[in-house]
Amino acid sequence: MTTDCSNHVLTVCVTFSARVGILYFLNVTRLSLRMATPEPAIMEKRSFVVITGVGRGLGRSIASKFVEKLPLSSLFVFLSPSDTGQESLVSELLTSRPGVRIRTQTFDQGEMDQNIFDNIFVDILKNDNLESHEFDQVIIVHNSAIVGDVTKWTWDLTEVTSLVRLFDVNIVGMILLNSSFLKTFSDVSSRIIVNVTSGNAIRPYKTMSTYCAAKAARDMFFRVLSSEDPTIRVLTYSPGHVDTDMLTYVRDNTIDKDLADKIRAAYTEGRVVTGDASADRLMAILEKNTFENASYVAFADPL
Repeated sequence: MTTDCSNHVLTVCVTFSARVGILYFLNVTRLSLRMATPEPAIMEKRSFVVITGVGRGLGRSIASKFVEKLPLSSLFVFLSPSDTGQESLVSELLTSRPGVRIRTQTFDQGEMDQNIFDNIFVDILKNDNLESHEFDQVIIVHNSAIVGDVTKWTWDLTEVTSLVRLFDVNIVGMILLNSSFLKTFSDVSSRIIVNVTSGNAIRPYKTMSTYCAAKAARDMFFRVLSSEDPTIRVLTYSPGHVDTDMLTYVRDNTIDKDLADKIRAAYTEGRVVTGDASADRLMAILEKNTFENASYVAFADPL
């Protein structure tokens, strides 16, 4: 009797141990499978993408690259002060990528209308019968900016209207649009902000004091935002010397001869890049996704 009982107990213990072992194995396997399944890359997620200043220059190139790379299930929103250049871009993209969904809106970032900022993204979603949680990821590219008057030295900046306009477009409107974006998509776990900055944010250029100040302020704004919520991915991207109307305007109109000569030299020496080249670099930085949050990343920096 004793032997039979011992054998029975032994059998039960072995059976119990085997079951525990099997359960342990299954749990480890499940965990391993979860760990082996990586988070989809940025360019693989269904995204709601907002890009400002799309009508021309760098913004046009950035918009084209995002449309080219992100899934067709994404929705792209182009915001520009006028339709000039924006509609032709949309026509090109619809031809090159049939089925892509693009919405355009005339949007003046310097127009201080509370109702517009509060409802811009809510209305876009409503018009398409969409909910914010339907997207895996949301991206906003803050590209819109104005350079200001380069025909004056800093001490000659005395006109209220032009100064207020510059800071409304470059800082106040950008902050309000950004806050509206984050508020509308607060339930989306993956949120990415691309702050298009400039060397002007870290170096002083004569006759460009207000533009330099605005770019530096934007960079610090996003550094603070990133420190407050590290889950928001922030890329502060300096696109290099891009061949745009803004660059040629500064070259042809600044009263600082040294600055004009430096820009001419950049053209002559081949240091001015196309919008497409700079946008390609931006895509590569995002795809690698190893940049330090809200840190300054320049076009020429190694990946």
